[in-house]
Amino acid sequence: MITLQGYEDAFIGFTERFVNGKFIAIYDRNKCIDITMKQRNLDKDEAIEWFEKNIDTMDKGETTPIIIFPMNYKEYNDFANYLWGHTKHQNDN
Repeated sequence: MITLQGYEDAFIGFTERFVNGKFIAIYDRNKCIDITMKQRNLDKDEAIEWFEKNIDTMDKGETTPIIIFPMNYKEYNDFANYLWGHTKHQNDN
């Protein structure tokens, strides 16, 4: 399992790809940005830009860590409506 050095406090768990049995680390993006701000003495916008350029674009194949945007279900619905104008679920008939 690939982990992000220096982002241990943003680690929230892992998942397993059942197809190949590989484990994938999962990180909280908001915490990653906070850590980047502190580590690099950047403001929030600069930290987001640095993180997106250097971490979010990292591709280590099937074991690349997952960076999530943590949110509750209401926040997701609001976001989905903003992006797509609906909150239709995959299992809706």
